[in-house]
Amino acid sequence: MATLETLRVLRTLRYDPLHYSLFLQAGSIGGKTRPGHFAMLQAGEGLRPYLRRAFSIADVTTFGGVPALEFVVRVVGRGTELLGRFSEGTPIPVLGPLGQPFPVEDLAAGDRVALVAGGIGLAPLLLLSRWLSQAGVEADLFYGGRNESDVLKRADFERFLGPHRCRYATDDGSLGRRGRVTDLLEQSLGGGAKYRRVFACGPVPMFRTLSAILASAGIEGSFALESEMACGFGVCLGCVVPAAAGGYVTVCKEGPCLPADRIDWSRV
Repeated sequence: MATLETLRVLRTLRYDPLHYSLFLQAGSIGGKTRPGHFAMLQAGEGLRPYLRRAFSIADVTTFGGVPALEFVVRVVGRGTELLGRFSEGTPIPVLGPLGQPFPVEDLAAGDRVALVAGGIGLAPLLLLSRWLSQAGVEADLFYGGRNESDVLKRADFERFLGPHRCRYATDDGSLGRRGRVTDLLEQSLGGGAKYRRVFACGPVPMFRTLSAILASAGIEGSFALESEMACGFGVCLGCVVPAAAGGYVTVCKEGPCLPADRIDWSRV
């Protein structure tokens, strides 16, 4: 069950002007978090920004011996800009963990899965990588971005999964293969790789392409969707997406981790 707690900033680690990791005290939220969960963070006091912001919980770790939550953030507006300015010790109201996590409980040591990340979509896959490594599940990472600066946390992914299991693609060819990240997955499948499940997070065009690849290959997919939302628990209905069977699905409550074939990607 989600709780509302005030957690203090432990550190803000900047990668470049647009990306940073925010480390907060874990509180009781850390012990309840599973890969794919998210939290709602209050970005400041007053009327602007008024609403909390939704962020995937990228990792549950320790910082200076203190249990910590990590959020990987891309600056896209005033809220994400303000969060990156908070100094050590600043209290931040946090509601979490929220949503439905990735389906991992049925995986066992020796199973093989794939992770597909696009840009800031790495966030929920980082904690998933840690969990898979600890469970003895083999995982191949396919991670793409516009350029090398968009492909974050590579050292952590390689530490969890092994460098030989991490492959990269960029639009400009500055890191890894030049082209789309979905090309890497198709190349792996074409080489005979067999995956029990594919986990993914990224932009909608990536999801559209990936869902078609998985449907053709008969592979189950679990996608962590991203959406703006006001509440985080299914009341405001600001995060709905069209369902393949008709109607709509709430990203915050029924997701964010949803079966790939549950969404009508032609209408997203």
